[in-house]
Amino acid sequence: MRLRLQGAKINKAKKGELRCSPPTGYVYDSEGKLVLDPDEGVVAAIELAFQKFRELRTAFKVMRYFCVNQIPFPRRRWRPGDIGTLHWGPANLSRITALLHNPTYTGTYVYGRRRSFNVIEAGQIKKVKIQQLPQEEWKVIIHNAHEAYISWPEYLSNCERLRHNCPISLSDGCPGTPREGFALLQGLVICGKCGRRMSPRYHGTGGCRAAYECTQARKQDGSVGACWSVAGAAIDTAVSVHVLSAFTDEQLDISLAVLSELENIADEADKTWQLRLERVRYEAERAFRQYDATEPENRLVARTLERRWNEKLQILAELEEAYQKARQVQRLELTAVQRQQILQLANDIPTLWHASTTTNLERKEILGLLVKQVAITPIDAPSRSTRVQILWHTGVTSELIATRPTNAEKFRTPNGVIQLIEELAVGRTDSEIAHELNRRGLVGGSGRAFTKKGVAWIRWKFGIEKPLSNPQVAHLGVSPEGYYSTSALALKLGVGIHTVYYWRDKGIIQAFQETPRSPWWYIVTPEVLETLREKIRRVPVKSE
Repeated sequence: MRLRLQGAKINKAKKGELRCSPPTGYVYDSEGKLVLDPDEGVVAAIELAFQKFRELRTAFKVMRYFCVNQIPFPRRRWRPGDIGTLHWGPANLSRITALLHNPTYTGTYVYGRRRSFNVIEAGQIKKVKIQQLPQEEWKVIIHNAHEAYISWPEYLSNCERLRHNCPISLSDGCPGTPREGFALLQGLVICGKCGRRMSPRYHGTGGCRAAYECTQARKQDGSVGACWSVAGAAIDTAVSVHVLSAFTDEQLDISLAVLSELENIADEADKTWQLRLERVRYEAERAFRQYDATEPENRLVARTLERRWNEKLQILAELEEAYQKARQVQRLELTAVQRQQILQLANDIPTLWHASTTTNLERKEILGLLVKQVAITPIDAPSRSTRVQILWHTGVTSELIATRPTNAEKFRTPNGVIQLIEELAVGRTDSEIAHELNRRGLVGGSGRAFTKKGVAWIRWKFGIEKPLSNPQVAHLGVSPEGYYSTSALALKLGVGIHTVYYWRDKGIIQAFQETPRSPWWYIVTPEVLETLREKIRRVPVKSE
């Protein structure tokens, strides 16, 4: 009996007549056919989700877009006592992922995507497990069965993109989604020696130094050790310079495309807001009609309806205020100045690439749109270097040679840092120099933040002198910067050096040492002289 019923169910599904709970965005009409939801807000939200996935390429970013812009996501519930009821709430990752994986949105009738089987433990059925089946094992697939939101090829592309984004699939050759790390070629690099995918490794404080390692053989067949590894800084720099040089006069077309895309995004965001406002206005007007139709003498009902009407008006006022703020913050309309700035993008692409406001994630996304794969191979003769072969999405290949530093060169302090320390050496202590270097986001050869001892070692290593730490300069009395030595200040004030020491220890006068055990220097201003004049009335201050 059970097999006969199951067979009848499958036969009905093969005709496309077996009805199941429709996904959000679809409803059954009076004839039992699956049609688009009559609510324009629901249809607009579903279409916006698919469009944002085309742009952002990850389900998490689509979910975050809805949450950041405070766009509610619809859901129709099909359960006893709540059949077809529409609910609006925040989008979450599971709902966005289910939307992208559902083939119904392609206008295709599908049956048999899942299979359930019993899990038996100790001779008893403990639970029923649901297994997702591959597309080849689906029992029924009927294309063009109803109106679609997206095409079937786009659905397959979305599923493939979701599979690529999954971290588990990285070992299968999928590049994955760009991350926030410093490795520019994350997900694109393959080993030129064995052909396996290379993964980034981060070292130093905050992972500021990236390297590429080929360790897939160890994961697959238990091989001992890595195939090879290389520092990523030189390779990333060579690839970024080559990519930026590849832009031609077609950059203006890119700028116009960006302008058109931003205008479309602004129109879509404004359309979403208008639909939300229209729905809330309808609910407020409906609450008013219910209140207006009530007899004034029936105060119990009138008070309740009046309260509901006021609540709807409050919701409408808050939504209108949020809409006005969104127009200012999210720039739902492009001004003439903004249009001109976008048109100037063609001449500013290198500037935008190197700008501090451009994140590593955004650079990786730009690179991923142009480059398909990057193969790197070590070269040991005649000099240590790395061969970089770039495969563009157009099928064209490019070849570069990047430097491959030795371990000593890898941990060497950058020349720019050494020059900056030389510039900051005058008038600053080693602690102040270290603080300034850290404030600028610079790191040493080991990738760590600078310290007082580290700066002192670099100065000693490269012979960077600090004039104020030289006792011979202290004998001159006053430095070129206007600082006083201990003996010079005591002579100027007509007191002993121990009095000056007392004032320094009590914080009456500000003093500093550039290096440990070097002469003390005092910062003397007219205000300090006036304070000291009050303390030593018996000895007049010598005039300049």
